[in-house]
Amino acid sequence: MTALPPGSTIGVIGGGQLGLMLTEAAHALGYRVAAFTDTADCPAAAVADELVVGGYTDGAAIARFAELAAVATVETETLPAATLTAVGERMELLPRAEIILTTQDRAKQRTFTAGLGIAVPRHRIVASAAEAEAAGRELAMPAVVKRATGGYDGRGQAWVTAPGELGEAWASLGGGTCVVEERVPFAAEFSVIVCRSRAGELAFFDPIRNVHRGGILRISRAPAEIPEASAATAREFARRFAEGAGLVGIACLECYLLPDGGVLVNEVAARPHNSGHLTIEACATSQFAQLVRIVAGLPPGDTTLREPATMLNLIGDIDEEALAALEAAYPGRTFVHRYGKAPRPGRKLGHVTVLGSNAVVPPAARPGCEIG
Repeated sequence: MTALPPGSTIGVIGGGQLGLMLTEAAHALGYRVAAFTDTADCPAAAVADELVVGGYTDGAAIARFAELAAVATVETETLPAATLTAVGERMELLPRAEIILTTQDRAKQRTFTAGLGIAVPRHRIVASAAEAEAAGRELAMPAVVKRATGGYDGRGQAWVTAPGELGEAWASLGGGTCVVEERVPFAAEFSVIVCRSRAGELAFFDPIRNVHRGGILRISRAPAEIPEASAATAREFARRFAEGAGLVGIACLECYLLPDGGVLVNEVAARPHNSGHLTIEACATSQFAQLVRIVAGLPPGDTTLREPATMLNLIGDIDEEALAALEAAYPGRTFVHRYGKAPRPGRKLGHVTVLGSNAVVPPAARPGCEIG
């Protein structure tokens, strides 16, 4: 494909904060963006050049969206299969619908990644209470039951400490297909983002160390300060996924670092990822600019980490006093991104990146308000 000329329009399915930052990156590279969203009052609405609002399975809305751009990407994988198929029939969709349908389903994702020789936690895929209880006889406790689809940020999961609890846990998640997996005694969590161009060129961002609480990412830091051998293993797993899936775009592999230096891949997202937000200020090319470049037919940009960085999520509400204290502690090195969302418990309202240190300790927040 000949690279899209500046001024061309790129389609983005989804209107959340990832769509907002994708649009900002596209504008910086000289491209316009048409966003397709089922919610008019969304973060991307403030910056998109064109906004198509309609149900994701609305044929008329899909047709309008396809008229606006020759190529599209996604900012969320929680999309109906019918939407992805219909869009892919009308315009080029990157990553391909098949990849998104695989990564959005934990059971399919586990089967696919394990088939590529990527190490994953010990698990069983179950579709009934009896199968869940049988998994308890094969796996060590404690374990977690995860819905195959629909769960994120700690939702759609249930922890159990005894095999007899698995059937009830499966039912509490609404039944259907679930993944039961052993708890991993990890030393740290980290992510690696891989980029693959139309020509098959690969690029990797440096590993990013992550801290979760309550299933929600709170803090990301780079460099990750993990053994180089572990980082190399993670990059190899990312390469296997990108090449094995025929990825054109970017993907983030969330990984566990084991005490012996081994690596297990917990989840894969074939889109920009929360842990990669620090690349906006810390890297020569951000994860968002990288995806725009690849979709537009350009080669991957430079992924060099220019200096240490810490990203803190702003969750539930934004504590302005805490932010001011952070900016005072790191003058000229603190970058606040607000998503324009209304406050709600557990909701990501924005993030802040601090350059020059990967050991930032967030100031104490008001009760009911979290930074990081």
